[in-house]
Amino acid sequence: MKKIFGTTLGVTFAFIVLVLVLLANAQEGGKKILRVNGAGMASDQVNLWAQRFMESNADVSIMVIGSSAGKGFQSLVDGTAEIAMMSRDITADERSKANDKGLQLIEKPIGQAAVALITSARNPVNELTLGQVKKLYAGEYDNWKQVGGPDEPVRCISRRVPESGGAVFFQSKVLDKEPFGPKTMFTETWEAIIKVCSTAQDLPIGIIPHTRNLSGVKVLGIKRDDASAAVTPTEDNVKSELYPIILSFKFAWNDKSKDPTIQKFADFCESRGRSK
Repeated sequence: MKKIFGTTLGVTFAFIVLVLVLLANAQEGGKKILRVNGAGMASDQVNLWAQRFMESNADVSIMVIGSSAGKGFQSLVDGTAEIAMMSRDITADERSKANDKGLQLIEKPIGQAAVALITSARNPVNELTLGQVKKLYAGEYDNWKQVGGPDEPVRCISRRVPESGGAVFFQSKVLDKEPFGPKTMFTETWEAIIKVCSTAQDLPIGIIPHTRNLSGVKVLGIKRDDASAAVTPTEDNVKSELYPIILSFKFAWNDKSKDPTIQKFADFCESRGRSK
């Protein structure tokens, strides 16, 4: 686990350095800088839209950082980001902090993302029902044989709540707001979950944004019930909402900034995120 943490920390540090370099280059070029920080569930899509937006708006430089809903909102409050990507509702405590700083919040629904379930590539289990996923993550099931797999223990992995909006949504949607099982392993990043599932000697199961590179793990098909077909979180299945674990994400920003670029970029992303 120390090796995984160290690798993740190194990647995060390198990414921060890259962002700082890009910011410096943008400032030297006299470009309008827009900093977008928050939910890793949304960041892959938003980063793609940012690249397309900049292609037709050469005077704007957009930096997208995928961290978590909690970190993104704190960045908005601290003034280190113009837009927070939120994959959960803003909490009462967060609203209080924003109010104390004099922010006038605007929230705009932007798009959707799927929570994928991944496991080791050597796991013979290919699909689960929502009910089985709930029993695994609630701690009722602790062995793969209970869902038709091998006689091996299950290790469930998630991001922390309420820091991660994706984990908050998963707990609400799949666990029916029940607590995670006592043996659930919590990580600080999505990348750590992928790392564990791809390298562990046991057979873990983890939740992850469907937009991440999942080439080294098995993506499980999810069934709404025993009679339903298993569905994987492909782009088509997410857009058509055939996949059963889909969350909505939004942007939040300070209306007092009076920056038209923020609204323009938000409208641009919404037009792509809400289209079927």
